Amino acid sequence: MASGLSQRFQYMVDQVTAGDKKAFAELTGKSASHVYKICRGASRPSMVYLQHLYDELRIDLNWLLTGEQGEGHAAMAKPSASELVYAPMFDVQASAGFGAEVLSEDIEDYFAFDKNWLSRQLGVATDQLAFVSIRGDSMLPTLNEGDHVLVDMSKKSLSQNDLFLLHTEQGLMAKRLNKHKDGIEVVSDNPQYQNWLITQDNQSMNQIVGKIVWCARSL
Repeated sequence: MASGLSQRFQYMVDQVTAGDKKAFAELTGKSASHVYKICRGASRPSMVYLQHLYDELRIDLNWLLTGEQGEGHAAMAKPSASELVYAPMFDVQASAGFGAEVLSEDIEDYFAFDKNWLSRQLGVATDQLAFVSIRGDSMLPTLNEGDHVLVDMSKKSLSQNDLFLLHTEQGLMAKRLNKHKDGIEVVSDNPQYQNWLITQDNQSMNQIVGKIVWCARSL
C-alpha cells in the first residue's frame, strides 16, 4: 500500500524525470526495481540513498520523510540554467531500415539534461546534442520503432561496434559502424538486413552525424 513517503517519492520522480522510474534509477545510482518498490510503498530508501538524493538533487529530506517542508527550503530544488544542457528534438526521423527522407530540420522541442548526469552516466561533456526518433526494424532488438536516441554530434571517430547516426542519400540512418579494411562496415543488428560498406567512392554521400549515446523508450 502506498504511504505518504512513497507518494512524495513518486512526486519526486515525476518532477525529476517526468515519471520515468528507470531514468530516475540510472540518475541516482539505484536499480529500477528498487525505485519501483519505493514508489509502491513496498520498500523504504536507506539513509545512504537519502544522503545521495540530497547530494545530487538537493531534495528536502525533511519534506520527503515527513511531508513537512523545511523552513527556507523548496521540496524540489531545480538545477540552475548553467547546470543544464538543452538537446533539440528534430522533426526528422532516423530510419533503422532503408532511410527516411529528410523533409525538414526544424526543431520540434527541447529536452533538458543535467550536465553532471551526462558526464557521470554517459561520459558526455558537450552541448552538441540532438534527439532523433527511430523508425523501422533493422536495428532490432537494440532499437525499436518509436525510440528516441540521443546523439553526441561531437563524437565521430569510430571505436569498434558502436552505434552512430548517418546522413545518407536516402536520409538519416541509425546503424552500427565497424572499421573495415576497405572502409567502414555499416551493420544492422537485425540479421534480415544486409551489411554494406562506406568506401572512399561513396564517403561524401554517407556522413557520420554523431555517436548514439542513449535511448529513451516508452513502456
